[in-house]
Amino acid sequence: MLCQGLLTGYILAHEMMHAYLRLKGYRILSPEVEEGICQVLAHLWLESEIVSGSSSSIATTSEAAAVAAEVAVAAEATATPSSTSSSAKKGEKTDFEKKLGEFFKHQIETDPSAIYGDGFRAGIRAVERYGLRGTLDHIKRSGSFPS
Repeated sequence: MLCQGLLTGYILAHEMMHAYLRLKGYRILSPEVEEGICQVLAHLWLESEIVSGSSSSIATTSEAAAVAAEVAVAAEATATPSSTSSSAKKGEKTDFEKKLGEFFKHQIETDPSAIYGDGFRAGIRAVERYGLRGTLDHIKRSGSFPS
């Protein structure tokens, strides 16, 4: 169950980013940009689940939470009443959960594929430099990651 919660959560974060891009009117993006920014959000979600924040991760995590909230609101607007549910209470993460989350993060970070792996690495560099909102604004305007 525990493994499924982290795995399901990061997959949902990734897929919700796809929904956000469509609902917010982003142009058709290259696979590297679209999958890359979706992997960035999944990675940020995992980080928010397992890392006690430093000042830099708190800012990034706050931005990710704000975008995730926008995604959830947009998705809820298109959902049927029976498809929505309340979230469960979260407690302190165990060492196992933290290690599992780190493993999933490592998998994203070291993915050898051009689309998911290189896309993530370009996306996370942009987010680290310009923030999540700045990166998303640039993607919406140009269809590419800021350099």
